[in-house]
Amino acid sequence: MSKFRKIHKNFCRFTIIENKQNYSVFVQKTNLCNNTVLLIYSPKDEWIVVPNMHEAIVSRELFEEAQAKLKTRKKICTDPSEPLLFSGLFFCEACGSAMRQGYAQKRKYVYFSCAKSKAIGTIACSTHYINYNMLYEVVREDIKRNAVLFSEDREQATQKLLELKCADEQKRVSKMQKELASAEKRLAELDVKLKRTYEDNLSGKLPDHIFSMFISDYDDEKAALKATITSIKRSLEKVRDAEADIDRFAKLIRKYTSFEELDRFMLNELIDRITIYETPDMGRYRKGKEKIITIYYKFVGALQ
Repeated sequence: MSKFRKIHKNFCRFTIIENKQNYSVFVQKTNLCNNTVLLIYSPKDEWIVVPNMHEAIVSRELFEEAQAKLKTRKKICTDPSEPLLFSGLFFCEACGSAMRQGYAQKRKYVYFSCAKSKAIGTIACSTHYINYNMLYEVVREDIKRNAVLFSEDREQATQKLLELKCADEQKRVSKMQKELASAEKRLAELDVKLKRTYEDNLSGKLPDHIFSMFISDYDDEKAALKATITSIKRSLEKVRDAEADIDRFAKLIRKYTSFEELDRFMLNELIDRITIYETPDMGRYRKGKEKIITIYYKFVGALQ
């Protein structure tokens, strides 16, 4: 019975959550076994994959986000009252391991510590010990602060975040646009000049050795111009992508200008991950120990 349940579980995961047909990709994994009605799974390199086969049920971004969530190790809830808000979201900055939830004083006190440190010891990583309530308050206040910022003055908050994410490109947008127009104009002029030079060479007005020299110079300048144009377009594209991501984040965060308690839906909608780091070479109870909590939001990453 347990074997049947395992097969059924894996079958449901593929057909519902892991099925690429959800975002318009057709995937054939099986073949007929010796022309019978039996189906056998083919090796992955023999799968037939056809993109854009039909209208997508969900976006590719949402599908990939679901796959990432599936790969995240989740702790099984054994107590309905157990606070699992940060399951799959809270990680150790130093080693990348999940922060493991623990209890003390007969489950009255909830805390987090590095899973790798818990399993191997402090020789592998520091515990990064933190109280559950402390983490809760830090996350709640950070969400409230950002929600207020984007609600009161969205334009200013967007501009500051844009400068944080691509400061160099943002400062040079106007200059890059002028350089791009100049490079594209020069490239067009070179093509016209090449045509005229070719006609002069055919008519005998321009000797072959001079024409060959021109062609060599033309190729070098054209290659340099194309490289410049590609580089500028990438930088401008980075700014445009950042603006689009910030706009998507602003729409999300503004929904949470007034709330009292955190919940799983809110955290999964807003936050990609949370990490903790602490000052090295300092003990658990030593005064002055600094814990650094970084919240990576969806679309924009860390905001501090």
